[in-house]
Amino acid sequence: MQLLPTATYLGKNLTTRLENGIWTSVTTYSQENLPNVSLHAHENAHITMLLAGATVEKRQHSECYRQAGEAIFFHAGEPHQNSKTLPGSRNFNIEFTPDFIKTFDLTECGIGQATHANPLAAAAFLRAYRQLIYDGDCIGDSITMAVLGLLRMRETAGCRQPDWVLQIAELLHDRWNEHVSLHELATQTGTHPVTISKYFTRYFGCTLSEYIRNLRVKNSITRIKNTAYPLTRIAYESGFADQAHFTRAFKQVTGFLPKEYRKS
Repeated sequence: MQLLPTATYLGKNLTTRLENGIWTSVTTYSQENLPNVSLHAHENAHITMLLAGATVEKRQHSECYRQAGEAIFFHAGEPHQNSKTLPGSRNFNIEFTPDFIKTFDLTECGIGQATHANPLAAAAFLRAYRQLIYDGDCIGDSITMAVLGLLRMRETAGCRQPDWVLQIAELLHDRWNEHVSLHELATQTGTHPVTISKYFTRYFGCTLSEYIRNLRVKNSITRIKNTAYPLTRIAYESGFADQAHFTRAFKQVTGFLPKEYRKS
């Protein structure tokens, strides 16, 4: 197995910088530098935010198709391999040094759990990416605040969540571009609507409408980057009433206008 040193990724690195104990880099994949299928790992724990394209990722006990809009966590030294990566794929990598984890009294597991399948995480890291490409200053502070904010939300929710929380999360992720009412969530999970209303923000870190909006924006990223569809069509297929509503939501969540993100 190949162990990649700090801030090194398969592909072509466009930018690499260190701030606050966090390495950030942007990696692109052309036909000439697509990753091979050999098993490899990274020296430090890191998050990869897929900005464009897609890849098949294989770990010890799983194989997943990853595409633009996903934020993925890897432990230090965790073996994995990539194959069938689309030419034109682009990643934003956030690598945590041991000093960073120690300074803020964090754990790799905590960062991974706060990131996994969380549309708020994808949104936070996209905003950090925008700051990197347009401003460049204080990127380490932005990522630090994003990570600590995600961890605080998880701590507030508690480690042992009621069964209905996972059920609702799965339902919303499966039907992200549909209208799912509070009444339907209650019926499907056998939970009283008052209970869901009272505790949704605690467990999800935002309101129901905000969570659905974030899911729709997250999933629209794939269509913006991986297709030539008009933004009007993407807005409709992503569950928004019109392009104006979609544009406002996308800007609020990611910091980008949809057409700006397509060109980035």
